[in-house]
Amino acid sequence: MEIIKDITNTNRTISNNRKIEYLVIHYVGAVSTARNNASYFKNTYRGASAHYFVDDNEVVQVVEDKDIAWHCGNDVYYSGARNSNSLSIEMCCYKMSNGNLNVSSDTESRAIELSKELIQKYNIPIENVVRHYDVTHKNCPAPFVTDEEKWNNFKKKLQGESTSEESQDKNNDSNYEKRVKNWQDTMNLDYNSNLAIDGSFGPACREQALEHYLYYKIPTIKNEHVRLVQRNLNRLGYNVDVDGSFGPIMESTIKKFQEENQIEVDGYVGAETTELLLK
Repeated sequence: MEIIKDITNTNRTISNNRKIEYLVIHYVGAVSTARNNASYFKNTYRGASAHYFVDDNEVVQVVEDKDIAWHCGNDVYYSGARNSNSLSIEMCCYKMSNGNLNVSSDTESRAIELSKELIQKYNIPIENVVRHYDVTHKNCPAPFVTDEEKWNNFKKKLQGESTSEESQDKNNDSNYEKRVKNWQDTMNLDYNSNLAIDGSFGPACREQALEHYLYYKIPTIKNEHVRLVQRNLNRLGYNVDVDGSFGPIMESTIKKFQEENQIEVDGYVGAETTELLLK
């Protein structure tokens, strides 16, 4: 995969002869991008760092693999991972409507791809791919600590195994039902909608789509809900960036979609537009 190098001048320990045995997964703990983090760690001493930062669009390397990043040091350890024998990946976050930070599916997928490359390159055993939490009991990456199944699925994807959710989808759901389930799950995460994950776009879904409709405003709406709409637009042949931001390009694209589907052209992603996007 493409990796952009923007190596820190200060926040690392130079090392030319270390054995890489562990891969430690983190999340940034703030809303940011990979490039933002590279800039933050570039020249000013921060007392911390990581080898790689991953967001929806890019991977930026801040510390060379051969050198030691300062990412999991502590007085008490719960695994064999240390700064000196590990590589580190930090996943960038977005903020949900409830104020909690989460990692988008695109960022997670990019982190999995990077992890696979590093595991193969350094012959890291799968059991040595750990969370920051597993090393020091810090609540990081929080979404993978509070939801153990999410972490288990991450590890399964690293090994090319089907997750429990994927297996169930493959056996029981049509593609449309899977898309509706994904939308329901996203609405629950972003807005605490409390929708049943049943793959049926019924009255409760329409009510939530109307309550949490998307439209262009200043400041722009930025969340996983927008990313889901963007991915479905691309699936249907509309070329938009999956950046999670509902700006003027998104408004014009939605209007084009509405016009071509012969529904009200207002640029709003409400119930009718959402249902059509998922089909």
